[in-house]
This record gives sequence, structure tokens and C-alpha cells, in this order.
Amino acid sequence: MEWTAYLRIGFIVAVYLLGPFFIIWLYKRYKALSKVGTIVLAYALGIIMSLSGIMDDAWPGDAVLVSWQSTLQTLCVPLAIPLMLFSADFKTWTRSLKKTFVAFFCGVVAITCAVFLAYTWFKGLGIPELDKAAGLMMGFYTGGTPNVASLNIALHPSSETFIMVNTFEIFITFFLLAFLVGGGFKLVRKVLRYLPDELAELQGGAGQSRKMARTEKALASSVGTEASDFENYDGLFTRPVLKKLLLPFGCSLGIFALAGLLSLWLVPKDYQVVSVILVITTLAIALSFWKKLRNTPKMFELGMYFILVFSIIIASDFSVAEVGSGAYGLMGFIAVILMTTLLIHLILAKICRVDADLFTISAVGLIFSPPFVPTVASQMKSRRCLLSGIVVGLLGYAVGNYLGVGMYYVLNSVF
Repeated sequence: MEWTAYLRIGFIVAVYLLGPFFIIWLYKRYKALSKVGTIVLAYALGIIMSLSGIMDDAWPGDAVLVSWQSTLQTLCVPLAIPLMLFSADFKTWTRSLKKTFVAFFCGVVAITCAVFLAYTWFKGLGIPELDKAAGLMMGFYTGGTPNVASLNIALHPSSETFIMVNTFEIFITFFLLAFLVGGGFKLVRKVLRYLPDELAELQGGAGQSRKMARTEKALASSVGTEASDFENYDGLFTRPVLKKLLLPFGCSLGIFALAGLLSLWLVPKDYQVVSVILVITTLAIALSFWKKLRNTPKMFELGMYFILVFSIIIASDFSVAEVGSGAYGLMGFIAVILMTTLLIHLILAKICRVDADLFTISAVGLIFSPPFVPTVASQMKSRRCLLSGIVVGLLGYAVGNYLGVGMYYVLNSVF
């Protein structure tokens, strides 16, 4: 292999590993880009690499590059999952936010029904890998990109399917976000009962109000920052913070190794990758009850670094030439899932007496993920909803992998 091939591979791998630093700098430096989000910026960087021609198969040494890509993907997602779950304070939430759990349950049931129904409607249209797209959508609408990254490893869709699902999902849900931020939540208040923060505190009494304040403080502590500042990368790569992160990083490595060994010994070969992802998720949730580990700062952000590396790799492998006629059907599939999810969620919220603002913010937490919750909650002027929306989103991180894998295997067994 010529020296130019080594130079190309070294440059590409350097972009994979150092690109997230550039993305984080852009995210912190420009307010407009902070609204777009780090994941979208990572996809943009990867697609630019793909369109530039540097990723073409015709280059010598392409097999070596593919090996690097596979190795990095195999490492990044299993390391990211525990780091993003360790800070979750499930004990506090289950004790203090019962109505939030009702809203979360309604949302999960709605998403599950919507994906199943949409698959039955679209399965005869010849859309490639529709079953895997359905599994990915379960992950998207119960946690977002971290879950989808895990499901990409577990379900192994093509790069084209993965990027198209991501692209269409971002495009379609943008209009929902714009609708809610623009005041669409007021329309929901006309359908479901509206319970302002002040009235909620009066109904709950002074004791309930004090409990909510204590819970909000515990949540801010559990995520390592203020609830309204979810992806805060300040100080992440400083020596004191990195020293503290050695414990969770070591735990992530240990969980990865243990999950791999258990799957290798106990699980049939065809199901080993799926089992590794699910075992990692389960062990990470279990370790989140260890207070010393849970209170370590910047774990979520370190996990996001690995997710950004993964996102750049996936996007760089995208090929426009491989996008077929099924793309339009896939876009319709995703649009139908979104609309059906909202409708079923609204009906269940009405039945379970979930108030309008809690319905709206739980939908945001599930469909858009926690970083988007403060934007909508600030428009709604609701501290109560800020707390609930973030908790719903974090719970989605915990269950999304199970639901995505489960949906894929249910669809394959039923159809």
C-alpha cells in the first residue's frame, strides 16, 4: 500500500477522533448552531466527507479504512451508553414524579402502537429494511440519537437506511418543534385540561411544593449541571474533570467486557451483538444507583463525545448513489409514525387525566430528547414541566434499546 493511502486513512481517522472537538467548539461559539445541535453538525461533517470523494471505494487501502471504521463503531457506542445512563437518578424520580411516569407510559404505548400500525400499512410498498427502520424509529422516539446509535449496532441496517431515517426524522420533526415553540402548546391546552404551576402547587399543598423543589435540586445534581443547560461541555477536557471521569470510564470498559463475555458464552452467535447492547444497558442502569458514580460530573458529555465520533463515521459512509425509490416511502413511513404517535398519545393522556402541559413536554422529551425540553418549557413558562420533560427523556434513554430491538423481532415474527 502506497504512502498516500496511509496518509488518507490517517487523515480520515483523525477527522473521526478530532472532529467532535471542532463540533463542540462551534456549538459553544455560535448560538444559532447550538440550536441545531451537535448531532446534526456531526452528520453534516460526515456527509461533507462523503461528498468530497475522499471516502470513495476506489482509493487503495479501503479495506484498512473499513476495519478502522468498524473498530471505532464497535467501541464508541458500548462506551457511550453507560456514560449517558450513569447520571440517571431513577430512585428519586420513581418516588417523587408519579404523574410524570403516567405521561411517560402513555407516550411509550403510543409510539409502540404507531410504529406497529405504520409498518402494517407500509410493508407492502417494497421499502428496503423497513423492519430495521421501524426499530430505529422506536429508538428515536424513546430517547433520540444515543438509542439509535445503539440500535444501529444491534440491528445493522445499511448506512443509507440509517442516514435516511435520521435525515427524514430531523426534517419532519422540525415542523413539530417550530409549531410548539411558536405557541402550539396553547392549542393542546384547549383539548386537555390546563394546570398552571401555581394551581398544581395549591392542589398538592405546601408539602408537595417543597417536595418538587427538592426533586428539582436532585435532578440538577444527577445530570451534573443545571437542568436548563443540558449539554454543557465547559471544562470537560480539563485535568481535574478528566481525573474524576476515570471511574465512570473504567466502569464503562468493565461493563463492555463483561457484556461481551456473557454474550459469547451464553448467547447464540446470531443474537450476540443484540445481547451485548441490552446487557450493557441493564448493567449501566444498575450501576446508576451507586451514588458516588452517579454524582460524577460531565459523564453525559463524555458519552456524547463517543456518540459524535460514531455519527461522523456513519454519515461519512453515506452514498447518494445507493438511495433508491424507497426513499419517498420511508419519508411517508416516518411522517405517519409521528402523526399517529401524537394522536394516540393525546387520547391516552385524555383517558389518564394527564394535563396539557405535561402531555406536551413528555412528547418533547421522548420525540426530541432532553436537550430540547428547556426550549419548549421556557415558552410554556413552566418550571414543573422543565423537570418532568427531562426526566421523561432520560427514562427514554433507559428503555429505548429494549423497545427498538423488541419491535424489530416482533415485526419479523408476526410478518
